[in-house]
Amino acid sequence: MISNTEINIDEISDNLIFEGVPFRCRLSFYGRGQNASVPTLVTNRTNLRKGDLFVINLNDDGTQKLVMQVDEERPGQPQNPEIFIDESIKRTFSVISFMRNFHTIQKVAVKEKFALYLVEVQVKEQYLSRGDMWRFSRKLLNTNVYLKKSFDIYGMRAMVYGLWVDAAPYRVSSGYITKDTKIVFRSLSACCTIFLQMSKEMWDFDHHGDTYYEKAVDGFLADLFTRWKAR
Repeated sequence: MISNTEINIDEISDNLIFEGVPFRCRLSFYGRGQNASVPTLVTNRTNLRKGDLFVINLNDDGTQKLVMQVDEERPGQPQNPEIFIDESIKRTFSVISFMRNFHTIQKVAVKEKFALYLVEVQVKEQYLSRGDMWRFSRKLLNTNVYLKKSFDIYGMRAMVYGLWVDAAPYRVSSGYITKDTKIVFRSLSACCTIFLQMSKEMWDFDHHGDTYYEKAVDGFLADLFTRWKAR
């Protein structure tokens, strides 16, 4: 016998993941021209507090969402609930998604449901040692990231390039970093340093009349770079 009562699995799942009732909220953008992404601010008219994770529904059917985290609470007594996010988000994601004044916001109860499996971070024109990467990764623990979010941590500048969740072959737009998240650093300006040991023999002449210094610079290095370009 089949009961007439239908159970919505998605609704049960949402009740376990989210907290409270979804509410409509105005999104405002700020921080244009900053080197690092500015913190996400909320007013006290919302049910969100510092450290809370929340989801922004970018369209009416809920198929496009953005996970964000409250960094600071903005003082004051505004008339309507409002959230302030980085200006770069509008350029990263579809501008059409942010043409509406109000969006549906849901507070996340279980942050681990949005945990990321892998985060790919890009650096440029900087040298990061293993210790620097470890300190950088520790700073990102228990925080929210999204595509093209930029950081300036301990003088190290980087930008999020790719985000992946477990058991999914495609990239996601945002998520939450836990202790199990793997963080990979990619350099856009990787370089190779070649050391030549200089000695008095480098200035000796070979049987062709060339110094060994000239053979190293004009011969060996020139041939090496030519082979690299050919590959």
